Amino acid sequence: MNTIDVSAKKPTILVLGSTGQIGKLIVQDLEQSSDVHLRLCSRRQEAVEVMRQVGKEAVHPDLDNPQTFALALANVDRVFLLTGYTVAMLTQSKTFVDAAVKAGVKHIVHLGIFGEWDCTDPHFVWHQLIEGYIKASGLAWTRLLRTLSSVW
Repeated sequence: MNTIDVSAKKPTILVLGSTGQIGKLIVQDLEQSSDVHLRLCSRRQEAVEVMRQVGKEAVHPDLDNPQTFALALANVDRVFLLTGYTVAMLTQSKTFVDAAVKAGVKHIVHLGIFGEWDCTDPHFVWHQLIEGYIKASGLAWTRLLRTLSSVW
């Protein structure tokens, strides 16, 4: 009789920005569930090492270097996508979404900002462009919204 490893059935979730203000909260919530496997990441290698030392799976993708994405995305089912607020977030998000599609990721959760379709604030527009790209990628996606008070 063959046995099935139940842990292998748990979806793996990659949380970008695991050590940041918002990422920490996402991780704390997901760590309460035994139904998922977490892969954490940080843009700071020393933070990745600290997470590894306490027994967490952690990776160090460089959002400015798409060649680092494949390892981070290997066997990942879902991604929490969070980038910094600069115009670089457009390229970072696009190339990350492209890599996620290639890696077989099934769902992306993107942290965005609420903005009307005709807004002109660059930060809002950047998020709209990223969300449009995610939607066009064919991946299932969820948009989390934050209010201005949480941004400023």
